[in-house]
Amino acid sequence: MTRWLSIFMLLAVGACAHTDQSHISLSLWPAAPEISLVAFTHDEEQALANSPLRLGEQDNLHLWHYTENTRNVENTEALHIRWRDAGWTGLRFASHTTADLQPLIDGYLNLTLTVLHADKQTGIELGLMGAAGMERRLSVDRQLQPLVGQGKQSLSLPLPCLVRGTDNAREVAVPLRWVLGGSGEFILHRAVIAPAPPAQALHLNCPPQASLATTPAVLDTSWARSWWLSRHKQKLAEAAGADPQVVFLGDSITQGWEGVGAPIFTEFFDRWSTLNLGFSGDRTENVLWRLEQGAVDAINPELVVLMIGTNNTGHRQDEPAWVAEGVAAILQSLTSRLPESKILLLAIFPRSAQADDLPRRNNVLINARLRNFADGERVFFHDLNSVFLDSQGRLLKALMPDELHPNEQGYRLLAQQLAPLIEQLLRLP
Repeated sequence: MTRWLSIFMLLAVGACAHTDQSHISLSLWPAAPEISLVAFTHDEEQALANSPLRLGEQDNLHLWHYTENTRNVENTEALHIRWRDAGWTGLRFASHTTADLQPLIDGYLNLTLTVLHADKQTGIELGLMGAAGMERRLSVDRQLQPLVGQGKQSLSLPLPCLVRGTDNAREVAVPLRWVLGGSGEFILHRAVIAPAPPAQALHLNCPPQASLATTPAVLDTSWARSWWLSRHKQKLAEAAGADPQVVFLGDSITQGWEGVGAPIFTEFFDRWSTLNLGFSGDRTENVLWRLEQGAVDAINPELVVLMIGTNNTGHRQDEPAWVAEGVAAILQSLTSRLPESKILLLAIFPRSAQADDLPRRNNVLINARLRNFADGERVFFHDLNSVFLDSQGRLLKALMPDELHPNEQGYRLLAQQLAPLIEQLLRLP
């Protein structure tokens, strides 16, 4: 009797465990009661209450839902999503309070999709947003392009691609966000976060996160595919015909010296021959790729002004140590390729409004590591960030309206600090 009672108890525990596994699944579409769907563009957002819904001056985002009947499942809701000429648009499945995904931290995002259109310019990112500004994103457009015209597909993505072990997974504001760029179209039949993938699912994957910042790569974001490689070729030709004293190397903040900061640049830096190697959107791995592909091979500047890393924070929220390793790899590449050049390494600018926002804290922790790379002989570190902050450490919107890029006044204040540093370093033997 005791033996049979023990067996019964084991079976009961197993049954409860199976029930619990089912219970902790979170249905995003069709939406569970605690989930609402919000469509957004750069400057507009609207909850999906009525169908269809259109956003953007040119109907950049068009979505509608309907009931579909199949042989196996009746009266299921399908969500049809079409977007065009979109730089930043999409939809988010938001929790009314916050969702506790901790029990699903090792689970899967399971999707049933029909991909109707996705070309080389299509951008599709999956994201998850948590507490204190935490956001993880993964580009999946390259993985979805082969599914065009293949009908309804069951897909599965390991949740650790969007949530790290150090994240607070108990307070997730948005368990799923689609960020859409270019043009594309798909039908979402089902989206659920569950402990396991469906038996016949195609598996989406994510690259090893820790090594991305140090692995040279082309910037493969949809909005950059039409111009990024062309700019690289243009800069190679420009370098071949130049003899710059000072090279500016970095991301959009550096490229901005050719845009909104151009008049300021002429006023403060025209005394030297210069070359601007700033590329919008670049992360550390993209600068590494450009260096490997000859960006500085034809020149021998006296000084390189380097600032890079904020897009590692903004796009993937890379860990500070990972970003610092990426910057260290860039410094190693520069010192090897330009053995006679000095390097002025600038602290990454503040990002996000408040001092305790995650992107801001991430950049602060990166900068704490970067300052250790200075040796006072070849590499010099300077932090000019106080230019953009008030006495409480809040970002001054009068200088950085988007909380990331300086405007003309911001570039002027930056140039007033930067020009004397350049002059001082050029005088050093």
